[in-house]
Amino acid sequence: MAKPQVRRKKQSVRQLTQKTGEVSSAGPMPLNFKVPFDFRREFKTYAAQHNKKLNQLLYEAFAALKAQNE
Repeated sequence: MAKPQVRRKKQSVRQLTQKTGEVSSAGPMPLNFKVPFDFRREFKTYAAQHNKKLNQLLYEAFAALKAQNE
C-alpha cells in the first residue's frame, strides 16, 4: 500500500524572506501607491498611445530619472 502524500502549504516569497531576513529577487512584487486621478489618466493614456504596459512605462521612467541624476 502506498503512503498517503502529505500536502504542504506553499509559503509566499514574503513569508520566506521575513523568516530569513533576506531580500528575494524571485519575481515581481506589488508596488501600491495612490496618485491623483488626472495623473493616472495621463499615465495610462501615454502608455496606451505608445503600446506599453504600465509597469514597463514606470521602469523606463525610473531608469531615465536615475540616468539623468548620475
